[in-house]
Amino acid sequence: MTRLIELTKRVQLENDLESLETILHLFEPKMKQSLLQTNFQEREDLLQELQIKTIDIIKNYDWTKGYTFWEYTEKLQSDYYSTFQEAN
Repeated sequence: MTRLIELTKRVQLENDLESLETILHLFEPKMKQSLLQTNFQEREDLLQELQIKTIDIIKNYDWTKGYTFWEYTEKLQSDYYSTFQEAN
């Protein structure tokens, strides 16, 4: 986990694209496995969307607050669903 936070810091503080690529590479197997549940024709587009969302999370992750990466993504999901429910 420490390696992931260090890579995230480098992306945020130094705009280190190599660190960003490393993070995306680390998550790629999980993304591809998740995409097996979708239509073959849509997988490439959905992979790009997952990568964009991952980049957004990496750039906005506040490592000074003490959230783990997974806690932060769960918080974002919770905030998103709360906002979605309020809108409807």
